[in-house]
Amino acid sequence: IFLSGLAVVILVHDAEYIFTGKTVNLNEVIENGGEMPRDKYVTYTCNYPLGNYAETKQTISGVIPLPFKTQQYALLCENGIIMSAEVSKKAKIEELNEAIDDMYNGEAASVTLTGCLITNNPEMNGYLSEFLTAVGIDTESSDIQQTYYLIDTTKTRLSLILAYTFLLVIGLFVIIVDIKKYRGASF
Repeated sequence: IFLSGLAVVILVHDAEYIFTGKTVNLNEVIENGGEMPRDKYVTYTCNYPLGNYAETKQTISGVIPLPFKTQQYALLCENGIIMSAEVSKKAKIEELNEAIDDMYNGEAASVTLTGCLITNNPEMNGYLSEFLTAVGIDTESSDIQQTYYLIDTTKTRLSLILAYTFLLVIGLFVIIVDIKKYRGASF
C-alpha cells in the first residue's frame, strides 16, 4: 500500500511535466524578478555558463560503483545570481563544455537546460564556492550572489514514468498477494 500511495503522491507532484511536458520559463521569472519556482520543472537558456566544478559518481551503499556519473556546472544568470546545473547526458555535457569554451573565447554562448529546480546540497555548494574563488569571482564584494538553486536535468519524462509505473505495479502486486493470503486462496 505504501509504495502505491507513494507513487500516486509523487506522480501528482510531477504530473503536469510528465503528461504535458510543460515547464516554467526560468528566464522570464528571472527577468520579471519573480520568485524562483522551487520543485517545479523549468526551462532555462543560459548565456553565461561559467564551468564544471564537480563530478559525482553513483554507488550502492557507498561501496559498489555504478556506471552513472553526473557533472555539476556553475551558471551565471542575467540578474547576477549563480546557480548550478546537474547534467548526466553526454551530449548535453559536450554542449555545455563547448559553450564554456566559446564564452571564455569572447564568443556568444547559449545552452538550454530543462529540469527540476531544487536545492543543491551543502557539500556541492562548498565545491561551487571553491570554484568561484579559483576563477576569480568574489561573491562577497560584488553584486554577484551565489545561491543554492540547482537545475537537475538528470530526470527525463520517460524515466519518471517508468519509475512511477514500477512503484505502482509493485505496490499493487503486494496488495493483491495480501488479499489472496487473507482470503486463503493460492496464488
